This record gives sequence, structure tokens and C-alpha cells, in this order.
Amino acid sequence: MAHGGHCGGSHAHHHHRGRGGLDIPTPILILIILAFLGISIWENSVKSDIGGKKPLDGTYETYPVYLIDESDYLSNHELIINGLQYLHNKTNVQVVVLVSSGSWSDQKTVDEYYKMFDDEAHMLIVITTSWYEKYDYYAIGDLTNSVIDDRAADYLIDTKINNSRSGEKWERVLKEFTDKLLSTY
Repeated sequence: MAHGGHCGGSHAHHHHRGRGGLDIPTPILILIILAFLGISIWENSVKSDIGGKKPLDGTYETYPVYLIDESDYLSNHELIINGLQYLHNKTNVQVVVLVSSGSWSDQKTVDEYYKMFDDEAHMLIVITTSWYEKYDYYAIGDLTNSVIDDRAADYLIDTKINNSRSGEKWERVLKEFTDKLLSTY
């Protein structure tokens, strides 16, 4: 069974300093900063460790389109489709991107996956454009999970695409992502 997930969201950080601010000694402040940097670097390296995958074996249905963006939310559709086709040709996994202004959930994305695909060899990415939606969603078929799992999907959507509407960026990122998936270090 396909499973869904979501990525992204906005994170607001508010900083203010009162008149009676904390008086943290410099050595302790330096340790706190170094600890924060160490944790950030570790998280980044763990998130980007997605390689060593092999292309999916078998022959599967190819959905007739790679990108559904009737509102032209994303620019240069041809470049995005080139990147999606590159990923498909190299991994034997077809990723379809659906741009929608509606309200989505993990379950709705999985339901849409099964309306679109008859097998478990696809991935559906839903890019939400509504002002009230703070996540992008995805559904991954069970067979696809051996090539693109949740960790790789999060890495692609959150870290690499990162709310970009640029077709040039999508094409470059999709090709780099594909090569990284299949790299053997």
C-alpha cells in the first residue's frame, strides 16, 4: 500500500530582548553555539545520506503526464518535465507532480495516488498553493519505497526544492537528486 507524508511548513522565529536580558558568560555562550552548530551539521549529513539505491526492477505503467499544473504556478514546465523524465529513466520510478490550490492531507494524497496509478511503482508530489496550506504532500508506492523512501522524499521536497517555483531549479535538483540516489559513494 502506498503511504503518504508531508513536508515543509513555515517556521516563524521571534526574537526580542528585554532590558534585563540574560547575562550568559562568554564561554558558556560559545559552548551553546558550538553545540547548536554540531547538531545542525549532524542533522544535515543524516538527511542527505540517501544514496546507494538501485533502479526498480520490472515494467510498470507510465502515467500520461509528469506535471499537472493548470494554474501555471511553476515556471518552465518543460524543464521540470525533463527532470522528472530523467529521474524516471534512471530509477524506473515515475514521479508525478500535482499543483493544487485545494486543501490536502496525507490520506487525501494517498487516495489521489490510487485514483491515478494502478501499481505501487510511482510517487505523487502535491504542491499546495493555497495561503492556508503550509505543507506539501507526497504518496509513495510500496515498490517505489525501495528507491525513494520517506527520508529521500523529505530531502528532495524540504531541502532541495524548498518551495521553489523555478523550472530551472527543479530540473537541476531532480537530476542531482537522481544521481545522488544511485550513487555508491
